[in-house]
Amino acid sequence: MMKPAAGTPPQRASQMRVAYILDQFPVISQTFVSDEIFSVREAGVECSIFALKESANTALHPRARALVDAGIVRYAKPCGVLSELGMLTRLLARHPARTIRTLLKATFDLRFRWCARLALPIALQIERDDVTHVHAHFADTAARVAMWVHRWTGLPFTFTTHRYDIFDRPPPDLAEMTRKADAMVCVSRYNMTYLERTFGLPAGKMHLIRCGIYGADFAGAFRHPGAACRAPRLLCVARLEGSKGHAYLFAALRQLVDDGLAPILKLAGDGSLRQALEAEVARLGLADHVEFLGEQTAEQVKALFEWCDLSILPSVSESMGLVNMECMAAGRLMIATEVLGVPELVQDRITGLLCPPADPAAIARAVQWVLAHPRESAAMVRRGQELVQREFDRTLCTAQLIDLWARSDARR
Repeated sequence: MMKPAAGTPPQRASQMRVAYILDQFPVISQTFVSDEIFSVREAGVECSIFALKESANTALHPRARALVDAGIVRYAKPCGVLSELGMLTRLLARHPARTIRTLLKATFDLRFRWCARLALPIALQIERDDVTHVHAHFADTAARVAMWVHRWTGLPFTFTTHRYDIFDRPPPDLAEMTRKADAMVCVSRYNMTYLERTFGLPAGKMHLIRCGIYGADFAGAFRHPGAACRAPRLLCVARLEGSKGHAYLFAALRQLVDDGLAPILKLAGDGSLRQALEAEVARLGLADHVEFLGEQTAEQVKALFEWCDLSILPSVSESMGLVNMECMAAGRLMIATEVLGVPELVQDRITGLLCPPADPAAIARAVQWVLAHPRESAAMVRRGQELVQREFDRTLCTAQLIDLWARSDARR
């Protein structure tokens, strides 16, 4: 039997069975999802995963692989009309009033009727599995399907919001999903305030639960390159997408080279902008200084933290940055941008260095400062490790999530 997370009553965890609804699974850039589900199972809660799309990822983190190998992942597939009629008949026999009410809602919801249909076979399956709670990640299709599963089954549901789903592409029915959900999980205080002020969402429905990490995976001692170092080893772990701000990092690198340094920058991650970013590196004459590594597993990222002198995440939009936590746990100094919830983790001159977004000169100055201040850098790294252990530990965050589910279910 898996041991319950700290602070979670064993009987409470063992009585739960949670169905996760996700857009895709597994996604290599979303270790926070696979780590969360893995830790929930470690706490004694039975889980199943319903992915709306199959993932094309071939490289998997060990915990994601363990979930796949456990046989708990199912992929939602559209059903034919006859199959749906059979499912509706079974639901009508069990819950006539709720089924008729939900069917009428779906009939007139022209925009999202397809989500109701996608949720129907999931609803039947989770009833067969004796699921007690439904949880989704991202306030997009996954949360919407979870809402329809709730309508078909009456089971409580919750969902976690992150970044693009509330800042870049907020769903038109966000208020409805929040109203129907038992709770919404926010990963930062910034997100909670933003949702309340921008969308008028009730503060009482929102709960702060961090995306935690297994800190022991990355635990390491601080190593400063030395004030005389002319070839600092820099690391950036991020998808190659516009929001991550790689172009500003390259411009900062060019400035460092012009100042007489010979930095080495390794990029871990892949994405739609890879060719464009490779072209930008060539245009700036930085081919000898930058290495594109592509997607990396957790073990590879850990090795990269051991290799680097410091890590940089130059995002122009970032909810908080899981890599920031990993870097700090690994005993490396983090240079990040002052956007959204990042300052709740990377506190300027306390647990790391913050730069304004889209400011290459500020990034270059931050690197130079780290090289010149070994004692101050060591103190920031120590405080960063303590903060991650105190607020972003995976076991702690899991216990908070299970407690939220338990309180939600108890109100039913």
